[in-house]
Amino acid sequence: MKNIHLKKNSFMIDDILKDYSVRELQIASSEILSKHDATNNFIKQFKANHDSHQFYKNVIKWYIEKYNEFPDV
Repeated sequence: MKNIHLKKNSFMIDDILKDYSVRELQIASSEILSKHDATNNFIKQFKANHDSHQFYKNVIKWYIEKYNEFPDV
């Protein structure tokens, strides 16, 4: 049951992030990264196959899953 809930939330988060401009994605992800110890190992978890937009989204999704809130933009 929890997996269904997480999957549903993931779809909602993806839909919301589609409405972010590239600049908003950059700002939000950089704020998140600047507040954490952004070591190589930490950053590796946001793999996006050389797609910077996906990298920004992965950082924001990680933040939302960890803190149960959207970052301030």
